Amino acid sequence: MSTSLRAITRAAGTPVVASVGYAVRLASLVGEALLSVAARGFRLRPVVRQVLYRQIYFTGVKAIPFTALLASLVAIVVAVQAPWSAAAGGRDLLGKILAVVVVRELGPTVVALIVIARSGTAMAAELAMMRVDGEIDTLAGMGVDPFEYLVVPRLLGTAVSMLALTVLFLGMSLGASALLSPLLGGPPPLDLVEVVARALVAGDAAALLAKTVVPGLAVAAVACLEGLSAWRSNTDVPPAVTAAVVRAISLAFVWNTVVSLFLYLA
Repeated sequence: MSTSLRAITRAAGTPVVASVGYAVRLASLVGEALLSVAARGFRLRPVVRQVLYRQIYFTGVKAIPFTALLASLVAIVVAVQAPWSAAAGGRDLLGKILAVVVVRELGPTVVALIVIARSGTAMAAELAMMRVDGEIDTLAGMGVDPFEYLVVPRLLGTAVSMLALTVLFLGMSLGASALLSPLLGGPPPLDLVEVVARALVAGDAAALLAKTVVPGLAVAAVACLEGLSAWRSNTDVPPAVTAAVVRAISLAFVWNTVVSLFLYLA
């Protein structure tokens, strides 16, 4: 093999190997967390439950206003297409657009970006600072398992929050679109809801779970992995947060694309 060909192979193969290795680390982290919960009969220690509740409150409850705002804006953008959809494809076209674009694709993607921007960055920064300040070593010295106390509730809380926020986003965007539709020349609200229901298939429920629960676990795992990778300098914190955001967004988009391809091609 020539030197140039070897260099090209190395340049192309190194990122692939690194990505596969990183995916394995994430899968191991998530798997270990889920197995630890299952081994306890899905019961968490009281102190871990408190961390879980705080994570759900921060990631889910406090993100409701922003999620509702984006859902309303999406509803307005979709509803203004009512005259065009009525002229182009009849009364059913707007409902089909809502089902395909909003329910299957836009809703989970927008919520994933919200969670990454709000909670992913916060988790990575918090854990990085705890690592830099030696708090994680202190927890271990006190007999507290850092993995059970810091990682497990963040993974579970983020997954639950992402599912709940996605359902909220879809409910608000579809509801607002139905209410605005007749005002803009589209079908009546009940007719629009009926069209959306007919456009959805049985696999959409499974796809919705796949596009919310799995990315929720993955986003939290990336944030925890990058945050805990910081070491003894405050300068490690910003790179950890940046890496968490970039890798979480990339992972969320790749996963959503894979699920969509499976849904449409299966």
